[in-house]
Amino acid sequence: MNKLKTLYFKSIEKVAEFVASSWRYVVMGLLFYMTVFVLFMSYFFFTGVGKWFDILFVVGTGILALILGVLLTFLLLKLLERLPKLLVASIVGCICVVYGVGTFMGPFFRLMGFYVIVLGALIGTAAFLYKRGRTAFFLSFSVIVLVVHGSLLYFTLTDGKEGQWPLSLSDAESALENPAKEGSYPIQHFTYGSGEDKQREEYTDVMFQTHTVNMSPFIVHPKGLNKWYREWFWGFNLNSAPLNGRVWMPQGEDEEFPLVLIVHGNHNMADFSDDGYAYLGELLASKGYIVVSVDQNFINSGKTGHIGWDNAGRAWLLLKHLELWQTWNTDKAHALFNKVDMDNIALIGHSRGGEAISIASMFNELDRFPNNAKIGLNFDFSIKSLIGLSPGDGRFKPGDKPVVLKDVNYLTIQGGNDTDHTNYLGMRQFQRVEFSNDFDGFKSSLYINGGNHGQFNSDWEVDQPSPYWWFMNRKELMEPEMQRDITKLYVASFLDATLKGQREYRTFFSDKQAVASWIPVDPLRVRYEDSDFRAVTTFEEDVDVTSTTQEDGRLQGYNLHVWKEVNLLQRNKEQQDNQVVKLGWKNKNSRYSVSLPDETSRQLTKESVLRFDAIQAHSTRYEFYLIPIPQKYKESAIPITVNLKPKGTNRLDSRIRKTVFIEPTYTTKLYRFDWWNERFGNQYEHMLQTYEVPLDFLEESFPDMDYTKLDEVTFEFNQTESGLIFLDNIGFD
Repeated sequence: MNKLKTLYFKSIEKVAEFVASSWRYVVMGLLFYMTVFVLFMSYFFFTGVGKWFDILFVVGTGILALILGVLLTFLLLKLLERLPKLLVASIVGCICVVYGVGTFMGPFFRLMGFYVIVLGALIGTAAFLYKRGRTAFFLSFSVIVLVVHGSLLYFTLTDGKEGQWPLSLSDAESALENPAKEGSYPIQHFTYGSGEDKQREEYTDVMFQTHTVNMSPFIVHPKGLNKWYREWFWGFNLNSAPLNGRVWMPQGEDEEFPLVLIVHGNHNMADFSDDGYAYLGELLASKGYIVVSVDQNFINSGKTGHIGWDNAGRAWLLLKHLELWQTWNTDKAHALFNKVDMDNIALIGHSRGGEAISIASMFNELDRFPNNAKIGLNFDFSIKSLIGLSPGDGRFKPGDKPVVLKDVNYLTIQGGNDTDHTNYLGMRQFQRVEFSNDFDGFKSSLYINGGNHGQFNSDWEVDQPSPYWWFMNRKELMEPEMQRDITKLYVASFLDATLKGQREYRTFFSDKQAVASWIPVDPLRVRYEDSDFRAVTTFEEDVDVTSTTQEDGRLQGYNLHVWKEVNLLQRNKEQQDNQVVKLGWKNKNSRYSVSLPDETSRQLTKESVLRFDAIQAHSTRYEFYLIPIPQKYKESAIPITVNLKPKGTNRLDSRIRKTVFIEPTYTTKLYRFDWWNERFGNQYEHMLQTYEVPLDFLEESFPDMDYTKLDEVTFEFNQTESGLIFLDNIGFD
C-alpha cells in the first residue's frame, strides 16, 4: 500500500513539474493557434457592411470572449482554493454520476439529477444550521428547503392540466349495430413457433411448430457487443429467425375466415410486446376473423443497440407468416386446412410495425427487393386492408423512395398526445394512397386528441418510462380503456367494411356523429376518401390560387382577410405533404366560391354528395393574422354556410344553403413545461375533418331539380364576424 502511495505522489510531482516548466509554451501555442483560427474564419463572415467590419467584428468578439473567460476562470480558481477539497471532489463526483447514469437514462434523469444535487446541498446546509443552534436561520432556511422539495414532489405526484375537449356521449341512437360489440363465435387461443424459445414458455409449448427463416438480406446485422448480447439473450441469430405468433381463432364448422395479422412496434426487446393486442384479437375473433399477433421482439431495440433496416425486416417477416398460413390452408393433412379465406387479408401495425405493413404491401407486389435486386420476392397475397396505429414513415425507403400504395384500403390512427411519434407520420402515408378507377375501396385517418402512443398496446400503456412519465401532461390523456374502445370500434368497422363487404360501416368514417352514442367524438378528427370521389380541387396542381384540379373550374375569394394556399404542417413544423387553402375573414360579407367545370356538373344526381375537408386554425394562428376569435366560439366549432347554386338561381336564395360547423384545433400539451414542449415545435397539429352535404336536400324546395345545372359551390362566412379555417379536397361522391 505504501509503495502505491509513494508512486501516486511521485506521479503527481512529476506531472506538476512538467506543467510548471512548460505552461508558458502551451499558453503561447493556444493563443497563437486561436488567433490564426479566428482571423481565418472571420474572412468567411459576411454582413454586407464591408470586409473590414466583418473581420473586426469577429476578432473583437473573440477578444471579449477570451478576456471574460480568463477573468471568470481566475475567480473560479480563487474560490476553489478556499473550498475544502472533499467538498469540490464530492460535487464533481455527483455530477459524474448524473452524466454517467444519464447516458442510458436520458436527459430527464440528468435534469432531475442536478435538481437532487441542489436538494442535497440544501438539506446539508439546514442540518448544519440546526447543529449550530441558529434557530432563526434554521427555521427560515427550512421553509426554502421545503418549498424546493415540494416543487419536485408536486411534478412527480400530480398529473398536469386537463385537455380542452369534452368526453361526453350523444343520446341519439345509431341505426347500425356497434361493431365493437363482442360477436357470437367461441374463440380458440393458441400459439405457433419454433418450439425452442429460450425466453418464453408460450413459444416453447406451441400448437404448431414452424421452421426458421433467414432475414439477412433484409436487415443490417448487429455487430460487437450488440450482436453478442442478442445472440446470448435469444439463443439464435437472424440467419435463423423464428416464425412465432399468438392466434385468436373463431370456432366454426366448414367456414373460412378472413386473416388479420397484427405486428407490434419497437420497444425494449426484453419487455415483450406481442401480447398487448389481445383486446383486438379477442374482439375480432368473436366476429369471425382469424387474428395473429406476430412476434418480432427479437428485432426490437435493446440496451446494447438497434438493428439496421429493421422495418424492411419486419415487412418481409410478415409476408413469411402469410406464406406459412397459405401452406397450412392448402395442406389437407393440417388441422387448419381450408380454415382461412386467403382472398381477404388485412395487416395491422403499431408504430414501426405501422410502417412495416405499408412496406409489406409494396413488397407483396414486387418481384425483386428494391434495395438489392439480387434478392427475389415471390408473394402476391390478396392483402386488401392496412391499418396503421401511430405508424412511422420513412425509416426505410424502398429504392430510396417513399412508399406509395395503390388500390388497398388504408386506415391510420394517431393519438394527439403521442410523445413517441410526436408528429402524425401516418398522414404522409395517407396522402400517398392512390386508387384506380375500377377499385372499390377507401382510405381514412383518425386523430384522437388525448390519445397517446403506448395505450394502443395494453402491455405498453406509457410512451416513455419514468422519469419522463413524471413530467408528461398525464391529465390530458384519456383513459387507456377509452382509447382502446375507440380503436376497437374503428378497426372492427373498417375490417367489416373492407373484408366482409358491409358498406354501411363506411358511414362511421365519413360522419363521426354516427358513432357518438358509443364513444366521445369531440376529441376525434376523421378524414375519409373513397375511390368514387371526384375532386374538383385538391390545391395540389399549381401555385395559381384561382385554378382548380379539374380543368375549366375557377376559385375566387371575396372580402377575405387571408387567402393563400399552403402546406399543412406537422407538430415539428415539417410538411404533411398536403396542400390546402387558408381562408380568414373579419366581416360577414366574406365568401369563397368554386365554379364547377361542366364535366363535373354533368355527372351530378340526386344521390350525389358534396364532400370537403376542413378545420379551424389554432388560436395562435388567429393571433398571428390579427383575427379575433369569434365570440361564443372559442375552442368550439364555428358555423359557415355552404351554398349550392344551380344556374339561374339567386345566390342569396336561402333554399340552396346548408350550415356546417367547422371543428376547432385543440392545444395538446405533451409535457408539463412549455419550454420542453417547444423542443417538439407547435403545441397542436392541424388535422382536417371530412364534411358531407348530400345534394338531395334541394329536392324539398325544387322537386324538379336538374342537378346537372349546379354550377357553383360557395362557402359563405356570414354567420360569424371573423374566422380562420383550412379547406381542402372539394369534390363530389
